[in-house]
Amino acid sequence: MALDHALAEEARPGHGVVRFYGWSPPTISFGRNEPTRGRYDLDMAAREGLGFVRRPTGGRAVLHAHEVTYSAVFPLRALGGVREAYLRLNQGLVAGLHALGCDARVTEEGAILAPDAGPCFQAPAPGEVMLSGRKLVGSAQVRIGDAVLQHGSVILAGDQGVLARLTGGDGDPSPPATLTSVLGPMAWERVAAALSHGMALALGGGWRQGEATPQEVERAQRLETDHYATPAWTWRR
Repeated sequence: MALDHALAEEARPGHGVVRFYGWSPPTISFGRNEPTRGRYDLDMAAREGLGFVRRPTGGRAVLHAHEVTYSAVFPLRALGGVREAYLRLNQGLVAGLHALGCDARVTEEGAILAPDAGPCFQAPAPGEVMLSGRKLVGSAQVRIGDAVLQHGSVILAGDQGVLARLTGGDGDPSPPATLTSVLGPMAWERVAAALSHGMALALGGGWRQGEATPQEVERAQRLETDHYATPAWTWRR
């Protein structure tokens, strides 16, 4: 979360960043304004080896375990505004999924839900990525300065049932769609490469691989220490 935020703060005019990553240990992330205090069994979470973090973006709770997480940072007006950007980025994800043989699609159905409406994968919102009638990718956005950060989870395997267990049954325990259920086991690197290719097709422009700059790393470390690693932020609501 800290590096995603830092990339947005350090964004240069005319440039964007897309990155892919995983999680260790498995971690539950909360949306920026999602109510959480007193709702989770922290002893149970500790026994199951789960961490917690709060995202800079909106949305609702997600268990990050067997997935490919993506983040995209881009100038505010580069993709026609935040709504158009949301659609184009998800179309890029779909293009990458199609290259893997997954018949995902961007849905026009669903509703915008409140931050306290339960886990992220409980229900889709318009513009999200679906597979066989179930949500496959959960995404959220935030504006940071003159940049927009969008990130989300592409589920490879498993379910989100731990969220219901930790909240005493709060939320729909039905599993999200997974790539493994359709394509069988697949290497993380192959999925990330396909998603990267799909993003390039959808967004255009010139692309190159790179690493975070020293300035971005330094800013991320400060944000982690002062913000994202603190209980005051994680349990702010």
